[in-house]
Amino acid sequence: MSGHRNKKVKVWVRIRPTPNFADDIIDLQGDKKTVNIHCKRDEKKGVVNNQILDWSFKMDGILHNAVQDAVFTTVGTSLVTQALDGYNGTLMCYGQTGAGKTFTVTGATENYKHRGLIPRGLSQLYREIDERSEYAINVRISYMEIYNETMFDLLSTLPESMNSSYQGNMTVVEDMNGVYVKGLSCHLAQSEEEALNFLFEGETNRAISAHSMNKQSSRSHCIFTIYLETRSRVQSTAKYTTSKLNFVDLAGSERLGKTQSTGTTQQEAMYINKSLTFLEQTVIALADRKRDHIPFRQTKLTHCLKDSIGGNCSTILVANVWGEATHIEETISTLRFATRMMCVANEPAVNVHYDPAIMVKQLEKEIQYLRNELSMHDTLTNRSMVTYEPLSEQQTYEIKQQVRRYLDGSLDELDIVNIRQIQGMFDSFKEISNQLEIDIENRLREKYTLIDRADPAAIAAAQKAGVAITDEGAFVGEADAASGFGIGVAPRSAKAEQSSVVSAIKKQNVKKKGKERASPVTKGAPGSPSQSAKGEILTPATPSQEKKTEDREEVMMTPTSSVPTAPTTRLVQNRPSTPPLRTEAYEEFKLKEGSEINRILNENKEILAAKRKTYSDLARSINNHKSKIDECRDHLEALRTERETQGYSYNEDGEAIISEEEFLEIKNLKDLKKSYRLDFDELRNLKSEVQYCQKLVDQCRQRLVQEFDNWYAECYLTPSDELQTSAAIGVGIRAGTRPLVDSTMLEDEQEKFDRLQAQLLMENPDSAAFHNAKMRTERRKTYEQAMTQAQPSMTNKRKPGTPVIQQKTKPPTRLEVF
Repeated sequence: MSGHRNKKVKVWVRIRPTPNFADDIIDLQGDKKTVNIHCKRDEKKGVVNNQILDWSFKMDGILHNAVQDAVFTTVGTSLVTQALDGYNGTLMCYGQTGAGKTFTVTGATENYKHRGLIPRGLSQLYREIDERSEYAINVRISYMEIYNETMFDLLSTLPESMNSSYQGNMTVVEDMNGVYVKGLSCHLAQSEEEALNFLFEGETNRAISAHSMNKQSSRSHCIFTIYLETRSRVQSTAKYTTSKLNFVDLAGSERLGKTQSTGTTQQEAMYINKSLTFLEQTVIALADRKRDHIPFRQTKLTHCLKDSIGGNCSTILVANVWGEATHIEETISTLRFATRMMCVANEPAVNVHYDPAIMVKQLEKEIQYLRNELSMHDTLTNRSMVTYEPLSEQQTYEIKQQVRRYLDGSLDELDIVNIRQIQGMFDSFKEISNQLEIDIENRLREKYTLIDRADPAAIAAAQKAGVAITDEGAFVGEADAASGFGIGVAPRSAKAEQSSVVSAIKKQNVKKKGKERASPVTKGAPGSPSQSAKGEILTPATPSQEKKTEDREEVMMTPTSSVPTAPTTRLVQNRPSTPPLRTEAYEEFKLKEGSEINRILNENKEILAAKRKTYSDLARSINNHKSKIDECRDHLEALRTERETQGYSYNEDGEAIISEEEFLEIKNLKDLKKSYRLDFDELRNLKSEVQYCQKLVDQCRQRLVQEFDNWYAECYLTPSDELQTSAAIGVGIRAGTRPLVDSTMLEDEQEKFDRLQAQLLMENPDSAAFHNAKMRTERRKTYEQAMTQAQPSMTNKRKPGTPVIQQKTKPPTRLEVF
């Protein structure tokens, strides 16, 4: 029984923790595999009620009040290990809306302990990759969303995806390697941090909406796929394995009567319920072995998961249920789907492939080994003159001489030792036959003029020269083979004149064929016309034809390049023989042709330098204010301590009386804080202005270098010279101009926070990749939002002292506002 169960899809049930668990309806058995449900009879349905009240479901396990770590250990650990061994795997979460499917798959990004199956699976994956040092494993990741039966790439917002050449709609394609989505980007992840970065990037792009049962309900099906390719580093074999691990977060089924969804949310729910219905039909068809057709193509979801449900893929289903009495109908529906899923056959198999390039090298080595073995065998049988290498030029020449002597009759037999010699002899026979055909044609050309039957211009020229030729290419009066005499046909002049379009087309054909074909004519005795083997008419050459042919050959032998045109000659004369150095030419270009761009660049540099100096002075002033605030605080704390030691004194209203010195220190502290706030706000605005000026300087410098490259290529380079940009050899790019601020300047707010965050993460090193990927995704989103806003204007600059939006929890920094 256990061996049979191992060939089926495994199913676990996870119950959402709730204080209102229906203990009187849902009965969890002690074996932690069986769920018994006892429903109450609905009196609203009348006396005749065929409702099933008692249900019993037996699964592979029940996860009740289980933490995320226990769920992954039970469900996902073996699946990740099998993927590294070459097995395909799919982990799917199914259930009603709000049952905890997304929490199970991805978890909560706000808390490291609440991370889901995907982050934990990535952590285990890269940990096992480090342990398997004898294998080279490549990891690629894709993240797809199916929203209202339309597929979207959740990683399309990344820069490398935007540069992709594919711009069409995403479609599901099948080939010999399986099912894949055309247009879906696949990204290389070399570390756990990069993989988590892709996960968080996709999570920010998902379609999420709210309804009465779930404030953050997933409105689409999402498939997170990990592609693995494993090659051995210690064995030089062509064998390697590939695998695919899918994490499928299905959208939750909804009852519109409970969610009260309207408008777009209602339409989304209809698409979700429709796709889940077709998914259940596909599962029922897979469980029935008598079914010949499986309806995979009914929806995009089932088509994408065609090779990921059962079959050669190790499939695991997590059925998420909500254990409250109000959701008992959805719970029964989910458990019935899980029962059907357990009937699907599952026989995982390793995906083994062979590298063609490595196989070619191995076959070449094997061929060389067999050649050596044959050579040893020939030596033992006194056949030392036999070789299995390709024929050399000397051997080919000797074979040709033997064939010629054989054809002349001076040699009776040909000496054949191996197969290569036979091939060489046939090649020699073919070459001699072709040469004989060429010699015969040249002899005929020496005596006759060749006229092509399909060339009307050549026939007309022959008729003008006095050669009588009919339209069919036969001579007038030529004897017919059947009757013994010929009467000829009507001349060409008897036919109607051709239209101008036909005449123009024929003239073009005449020009093309005149360029391709030249009719060499030599002086010889006139003879009777004959016909060559290629179907061409042979007529004796006349003196006028000989003269015209000689003139045409003389013109054709004159090379066109020997008469250059005037502009080309002037360009060659003006171009120097040796181009100057790029550095010298660059300085000359800045003074002449590029003077205007260079002037703008220098002005932007001056503005940038002034902004940087102002930024540095302002930051130094802020730090001085911070030091004064610290000193004032210390002094004020000392005065308070001294006042406490001397005892408190109060006025008539019961307020503590302070000294004049302490009062002046408090007033001074308030003034310093106010000045600090104003300077800090001004510093923040000045920083964005410095970035904007730096961008202008970089654009001007890039344009100046591009204009210089074009000018240098036009003035000093020829088309045959290799084009090389100035940036590649370091001309026009100065070191030290890229950084925004000096390296000796103090850290900004974000850098300080990142450094302190890294120090805090040292207590838990395993969480570093999780937090770094999360922060990188948030930082990139913030940067994109900032870039979409308008650039800072000098005229609409915010006045110091005006209220600004402040962050609630600012990270610690030296430039802290008090």
